[in-house]
Amino acid sequence: MTTHEEGTGSNRYHIRSVERALSILKLFIYDESELSATEISKGLDLHRSTTFRFLTTLMSAGFIEQNPDNGKYSLGVVSLELGSAFLNHSSLRETAVEILETLRDESGETVHLAILEEHEVIYLEKLAGLHPIGLMSSRVGSRSPAYCTGLGKALLAYLPEDQLQDFLQKTDLIKHTENTITKRQVFLDELARIRTFGYAVDDEEHEMGVMCIAAPVFDHKGIVAAISAAGPSDRMGRKLREEHLEQRVKEAAGLISSRIGWMH
Repeated sequence: MTTHEEGTGSNRYHIRSVERALSILKLFIYDESELSATEISKGLDLHRSTTFRFLTTLMSAGFIEQNPDNGKYSLGVVSLELGSAFLNHSSLRETAVEILETLRDESGETVHLAILEEHEVIYLEKLAGLHPIGLMSSRVGSRSPAYCTGLGKALLAYLPEDQLQDFLQKTDLIKHTENTITKRQVFLDELARIRTFGYAVDDEEHEMGVMCIAAPVFDHKGIVAAISAAGPSDRMGRKLREEHLEQRVKEAAGLISSRIGWMH
């Protein structure tokens, strides 16, 4: 006989209280930096008293902290330490950093390393360019929609067909700028173009004024990440046309891939 906490079938090893506590932490990924107990309770459909018990436990362990001025909650220092530990022990990031630095120095533009998680890209590294711009919202640990970023499109283009179809079924192609691709067939045609040429372009599809050139990174199993060079659309457009910056990005991605086990 299984307990209510354990569940049944494939979920029999899941502990419900742990899942709920982790769900509270995940709320801060998608929502504001500070949330009230009421907002957390409503967001997870938990009773307020239950939410308070979870928050108290998470606070005692350092994962959550409370603002004494407004009573709202935010991620605590232990959450930061976990994120830093992940980055410090990421072999992918460690392998890529030196190559990204070279790409940054040669192109003069901001470079990124990102992975795909569900419908979003997560930035593992960002190296500011020699002429950084303030309008770029990316930062290490943050997320952006996959379908309208160069990094995301480079990742999606090489997913197995069943995973791509699952992504499309669960993702609404919402317009972020006037250039965002929102029609499914146009988007599929874009992914086919990426596979043909080996790189993706975000032409102000996520943020106006920003262009991104991205290329996929593979290991022995398949697509694992993507890298990009990004900057003001006018300057990036010129480098794409006149300096063939996409070749540098592809070469850097290929070098990372070869170092993590890709056999082309």
